[in-house]
Amino acid sequence: MIEELVRVRGIGPTAAERLMNAGIKSIDEIANSKPKELAWIKGIGMVSAEKIIENAVELIKLEKGIQNVLNSIKDNFAKSCPKCGGDMTERLIILGPERRLRANQCNLCKFYMPK
Repeated sequence: MIEELVRVRGIGPTAAERLMNAGIKSIDEIANSKPKELAWIKGIGMVSAEKIIENAVELIKLEKGIQNVLNSIKDNFAKSCPKCGGDMTERLIILGPERRLRANQCNLCKFYMPK
């Protein structure tokens, strides 16, 4: 858990441990905190608390943006073949009597991509 808190700029291992001891265990909790709530923790003043909260909010926004980009790429791969650009259709591949796999198959080159 300390590793997650250290990802926020301005929080080192010692500050992360102190935050955890104070009951703050996630970046979301830091982002939703008020500077006064963090400033009472040893080693974190009011100015540092404001910066840490700002950095936590920035990190959350950045990660949401990255996740949106990844979801967009995934959606595009589901619609068009990465090999030739053809349209993909969902297929059920039978691997055995009780084992089946859902995959997308290109209508042009027959390339399979597991879901």
